[in-house]
Amino acid sequence: MLATDERALMNQLQIHRHNGTETFPISTAKCFTVGLDNELTLWFEIETTSEGAKCCSDTEAYPRRPQASLGIRVDDFDIEKFVGCDFFHQGTLTDDEDSCDALFYYYEHQPLRDNRVAVLSRSDARMFRIRWTARTQDVVDFRDPDASIEIDCDFEVRA
Repeated sequence: MLATDERALMNQLQIHRHNGTETFPISTAKCFTVGLDNELTLWFEIETTSEGAKCCSDTEAYPRRPQASLGIRVDDFDIEKFVGCDFFHQGTLTDDEDSCDALFYYYEHQPLRDNRVAVLSRSDARMFRIRWTARTQDVVDFRDPDASIEIDCDFEVRA
């Protein structure tokens, strides 16, 4: 069994910015299905905590708890075949498009682009290790249009 501190290191969001990497422990990570049959969406959501966060110099003084959400259309979903699945969601091409199914919230909502989700392993009936990467605009310094995020976490999955 992992100690609480080791588990927090494993369940984290990293934001790779032009001036360094910010790290936030993930407090909640959920994956669930929405819709029926050919209108099925696999929805991923994470929330972080500022407790134990490591920030860059330009964000140290500001409260923050980044969140991310992503909806990926799927033909069907079988939780028994979830491990090994890889998903891709392009996201929007411009900031003017509706991005409600691929969003990152830091201080403001920003679209997520080039979302890649890999289901790595399963630890019990509903807990799956998932790695999710994406690109977004740096919401703190708009001169850096290409910050990236990495989410490496145990997600609770509900069908």
